[in-house]
Amino acid sequence: MAISEPTIKRLWGKAAGRCSFPSCNQDCLVHLTNPSPTVIGEMAHVIAKSAGGPRGIPEGGSDDYENLILLCPSHHRLIDKAPPEEFPAGTLLEWKQRHEQYVEESLKAPHFGDRASLNKFVRKLLIENHACWATYGPEGHIATANPNSGAGDIWGYRKLSLLVPNNRSIVSAIRNNYELFSSEEYMVCCLFLEHAEGFERAAIEPIEGVPRFPSGFGDMFNE
Repeated sequence: MAISEPTIKRLWGKAAGRCSFPSCNQDCLVHLTNPSPTVIGEMAHVIAKSAGGPRGIPEGGSDDYENLILLCPSHHRLIDKAPPEEFPAGTLLEWKQRHEQYVEESLKAPHFGDRASLNKFVRKLLIENHACWATYGPEGHIATANPNSGAGDIWGYRKLSLLVPNNRSIVSAIRNNYELFSSEEYMVCCLFLEHAEGFERAAIEPIEGVPRFPSGFGDMFNE
């Protein structure tokens, strides 16, 4: 049985599209400026599917999220070529947990002392999201110029490695600094919270009725 699409997306999303080997943090999407961007991330089995594979057991390992770790090619090769006792399954699972916790912690926004600092923080993330959408999204210039470019595949990965993490940081910024908004502004922010939640769920598994990006939200953070 192959790794399911929701499992792939969950793994990529929680790792923010980066290698989970300690201190590596290699971006698993490279050469994004080329017409055909390259995905280098490898979904490595902690316990090999076959009994004779790395860290194998008689019944073999599963294709479930719990038995997978996202790695760059170099560290995937290093781990699987090493003697079994050098990188046991427990070590790989600990790396995965620590990396995902690091990603989660890094997305938390601070409490800002003034609205200008908050605006600057959110504006940067919104600009990154818009640039990614304009490049790889269904209506982006790559997909528009060449429908067979593969931009749609990259868009699926970029949603998980950039837009979803950025949205989480924006949500954190809103919740940690709600007192800097007027009541009317905070209502628009709450609409963004609903959009971000639905967008993240849909990035992992298609669902209907995801709220659209709220009109006027981006304008609130202009200089």
